[in-house]
Amino acid sequence: MHTAPQIRAATAALLVALGAAAQAHDTWFEPRTGGTLALGTGNRFPVAELAVDDQYFVKSGCTAADGGARTLEKLRFTETMTVLRAQAPALSCHVQLAPFDVELPTDKIEVYFKEIRPSAAVLAAWQALQARGLPFRERYVKSARIDLGTGAAVPRPAGTALDAMRIEPMGPLTTGAEAVFVVLREGRPLPDFNVELVNERSAVGLWHRTDAQGRVRARLPLPGRWLLRGTDLHVPSSDPQRFDSLFITYAFEVGR
Repeated sequence: MHTAPQIRAATAALLVALGAAAQAHDTWFEPRTGGTLALGTGNRFPVAELAVDDQYFVKSGCTAADGGARTLEKLRFTETMTVLRAQAPALSCHVQLAPFDVELPTDKIEVYFKEIRPSAAVLAAWQALQARGLPFRERYVKSARIDLGTGAAVPRPAGTALDAMRIEPMGPLTTGAEAVFVVLREGRPLPDFNVELVNERSAVGLWHRTDAQGRVRARLPLPGRWLLRGTDLHVPSSDPQRFDSLFITYAFEVGR
């Protein structure tokens, strides 16, 4: 029988081995029975394929209805998910993972760009690197957030590198409702940023672009679990031969 340290070591090794393959994949929360949450990584929501070891959590926690902070406790690993529990009933929970470095094969770049819809500046930067025969190197940081409650208060930023949350309307969402989301980078609104809204029942995502205030207004035509996902890919001033990226997923539910 494998011990817990052996399982953690195997998970860590698997994450490293699959770094290039899983790089463009999303990491998201899923509500489970008994008030628990599952965190997993997959090629396409809602199918999780890989658990995330909590040793890679840089930031994690939850927010209660009174605005107070709550801890997020790991209960166990499964083959595809890390099962977690908030310290007390929470309105939202979040996690930010440690940075990972990857060198992406050239034949995967087009697929990756199709998944994230990067800016024209990024496309131009990659063309310039290609012309010089340089590889696609990237350092990425993933963050995830889930909306759990039906509180009437405006949610607070989670403090993750990239964050997303619903600011209108407060309370439960129903099918056909229009909602307003905001995307924050380092706590500030992120304008002109592409995000995709994906429903668990449909393979077709709804693409939107944030406005000058980092906001997206969208109508939600299907019930069930939804995921707002986006990737901020950019060239850091510290190393023009490398890309940096921030991933975000925001999970929420829509009733009938």
